[in-house]
Amino acid sequence: MRYAVANVRFETVTSSEKQDTMSEQLGYLFLVLFVVVAAICIYLSITISHRVQAGINRWRNEERQALETELKQLADADARLQFERWKQEHEPQIREDAIQRSLAVTKGKVTEHIVPYLPGFDLDPKDIRFLGTPIDLIAFKGLDASVEEVEIVFIEVKTGGSVLTPRERAVKKAVEGKKVSWRVFNPGLGS
Repeated sequence: MRYAVANVRFETVTSSEKQDTMSEQLGYLFLVLFVVVAAICIYLSITISHRVQAGINRWRNEERQALETELKQLADADARLQFERWKQEHEPQIREDAIQRSLAVTKGKVTEHIVPYLPGFDLDPKDIRFLGTPIDLIAFKGLDASVEEVEIVFIEVKTGGSVLTPRERAVKKAVEGKKVSWRVFNPGLGS
């Protein structure tokens, strides 16, 4: 009987130890499971946080671009409106200025052609040749009266407050510097 009791006790002890071992193993399993679940939750939290932040940044950039586009359109519309107002306010003066400038140019062009016939012009109109550009006239002074004594005079006609252009100043400088020459050109055609 003892043996049986001892045997029972042994089995009872063994069963109790198995339970303790099993409980301990279940505790470790739950601990490992808890750590794994916690790691998954942290990973998901970080991943979702990154995705949410990326979505917010994308939305913010899209909104900023939309606002910038809208501001540019508003600024363009405002600029066009201001320009139209300015044009309406100043159009009469602009047109008047354009007419006055056109009249001045026309007056200058006409004067260039008739200046040899105006009082106070001291050269014979028969000696004048019109060029127009870069200078207005060349006078061959004395050519109509005598072939022996001829003076060549370059003439630039200016009306109003106009001044010499850079090209006209270059011609004047060449004449004053005596950088003038004579050339005869024979192309040799039809001989």
